[in-house]
Amino acid sequence: MKLSTSLLGALCLASASLSAQTYPLSENFWSNPEFKDRVMGSYGTHSELEPRLNDEEGQFFKTLIVVLEANLEQGAILLEERVTSESSAALDFMLGTIRMQLGQMDKAVSSYETAIKKFPNFMRAYKNLGIAYVQSGELEKGTETIIKGMELGGADGLSYGLLGYSYLNQGNYSSALNAYSLALAFQPASKDWKLGKIRCLMELGSYGEAAGLVSELITKDSSNHELYLHQANIALAQDRIEAALANLEISRRLGKGDENSLFLLADIYANRSMFDLAIDAYRDALEATQNKTSRFKSFNRAISAFIDNQAWEEALRLNRIAMDGFGADLDEEQRLSLLNLRAEIELGSNDSDAAAKTLEEIIEANPMNGRAIVLLAKHSWKNKDYEEAAFLYQRAENIEAVSAQAFLQYGQMLVEQKDYAEAAKKLRRSLDLNYESNVADYLRAVEEAASRS
Repeated sequence: MKLSTSLLGALCLASASLSAQTYPLSENFWSNPEFKDRVMGSYGTHSELEPRLNDEEGQFFKTLIVVLEANLEQGAILLEERVTSESSAALDFMLGTIRMQLGQMDKAVSSYETAIKKFPNFMRAYKNLGIAYVQSGELEKGTETIIKGMELGGADGLSYGLLGYSYLNQGNYSSALNAYSLALAFQPASKDWKLGKIRCLMELGSYGEAAGLVSELITKDSSNHELYLHQANIALAQDRIEAALANLEISRRLGKGDENSLFLLADIYANRSMFDLAIDAYRDALEATQNKTSRFKSFNRAISAFIDNQAWEEALRLNRIAMDGFGADLDEEQRLSLLNLRAEIELGSNDSDAAAKTLEEIIEANPMNGRAIVLLAKHSWKNKDYEEAAFLYQRAENIEAVSAQAFLQYGQMLVEQKDYAEAAKKLRRSLDLNYESNVADYLRAVEEAASRS
């Protein structure tokens, strides 16, 4: 099996991209009611170390709770009117918590910061401020603030888990691993903390332990496609391509394969000469892609790999899928590139008449398309139309992108015609533009033939 070097390189890049993604929070996210309850706790105070409400504020709080149960927005408006520079820090904390639940992170941060200014050792305000920072992507601030809340006695599974998440996304994998391990001591059933720990273990090269955790999660949730992608990541890191393929295929059959995983699956199939399966995967991958033309190079490379393996029929099918799939999104250069590939396929499968028509279409659209001119020249050469081929090669010699190739093929054609002296001149020009040792060896042989003729 002849493997395409470019496709193998793409496979490496794809696997790196797949494994480089960070795990978002899922079960501990704002749309999850359990998460909200766990984060927010009660609106009131529950510690001697936290600010208290005075009697008047306490009465207001009872009214506020009734409003909040009916409408958070109205509760926020009511509370904003009550908060002053002299009011209890507990009211600012309540306002920050409501704003956090409403997804107003900037306002939540402001309220929590005010609460801390009023009451510097306000543990829950530090904790929730840290959460708001993490949710807003301000991970360094989130880390610092969460640690402060933990120092004040707020150490729990959520705090350690978010600390791990922050460290992970800052690239501090050892620290993140320690934090996730502590988080799991508090919350052993948390999928998020296990996934975070898996990522840390992979980054640190502890693939066996990471695989064990993924297997544990799959046992409990065998229909979760993301777990199979994580397992595929681990297999790729261990160079177990067959295992990676199996997990990527499971994810696909669950109907949950994404753009990256499907292209990776297709590339693996292509590199194993499983071209029919590769075509199906490439089709699914393109359908899963939002910005389709961003994947043009992936298809271009894949079709070239099929051509390298002389899988002419499959290459033509994939070329048609690309033409249809990209459709009107293709610019003229991309369209002509796919036409060039189609012409190569038609030439390779000995459909020379179709190839000639395709190449003429390309050259008519772009008279300076060197690749098409060289292909048409080779077509003329193989059909013994040496005069037409010579004309086309001479034309291609003046196009920088293909000039070395044009000189080389022109020289080879002249060798076939036994014009060794002229052939040697063409081959020297090719070497001047692009030195290749095998061409140099070929030139020496041609020069010897010229000296004998």
